[in-house]
Amino acid sequence: MAHKQDRKELKKPDEFQVVAGKTMEWLVAHRGPVLGAVIAIAVVGAATWAFTTWSSSRENKAGAELALALELEQRPIAAEGNPRAGEKTFSTREERDKAVLGALEQVRKEWPRTKAAQTALAQIGFHKLHANDAPGAQAALDDYLKSAGSGHPLRAFATEALGYAYEAQGKLEEAKKAFARLADADLPQRAAFHQGRLALIENKPDAKQQLEKVAKEYPKDPVSLEANQRLEIASLPPYTPSAEQPKPAEQEKPARKSKAARKK
Repeated sequence: MAHKQDRKELKKPDEFQVVAGKTMEWLVAHRGPVLGAVIAIAVVGAATWAFTTWSSSRENKAGAELALALELEQRPIAAEGNPRAGEKTFSTREERDKAVLGALEQVRKEWPRTKAAQTALAQIGFHKLHANDAPGAQAALDDYLKSAGSGHPLRAFATEALGYAYEAQGKLEEAKKAFARLADADLPQRAAFHQGRLALIENKPDAKQQLEKVAKEYPKDPVSLEANQRLEIASLPPYTPSAEQPKPAEQEKPARKSKAARKK
């Protein structure tokens, strides 16, 4: 009896067959709209693939241009060394600086909205800071930090460099704010060190305690050595040049000979 029942059950369409049949009937009845939807999905998929491929191609080309720009900074100055035979050189540092900045700006102009362009902007800031152009460095680094994503590898370096750019202009309050942002970049030790260092510059009474705390809390980090060096320098007595400098001893004038000696 059970065997017959199983055979009857086998002859019945299962749930999948029923649903599939109804689905096919609906597709046939609505084949116009469905075909349009399928085509639309295919177009979107193709467009997404094309954009991804195009973006990757742009990033690769922009990265190659950035590499060439950064290579210029490694070229030697002809008068400062012994370049290898056939090696390209620059006549002066000023000539090299101008070429590097021009190449980085060109990357930004030709390949906007790429990671290479963002990196070029950060490099412009670093380069200008090294060249003692603190206002120019501040502008470039600030623009970079506003446009670059949180995952960009140069973000922490740019944040610290921005603090130095403000400091070089005497804008210590802005420098403090910039250095404090290092904590958001997973560098709380650098943020704390700079706060203590600037407090020392401002002769704050708790400056040494701040640096001692940094050295104690991060003993295995290089920042500990920097903090201790600052403390050692701060402990040295102030330099007070003497008001009266010793005068060099006057040379003795040769004794004048007597008339009798001159006659001889």
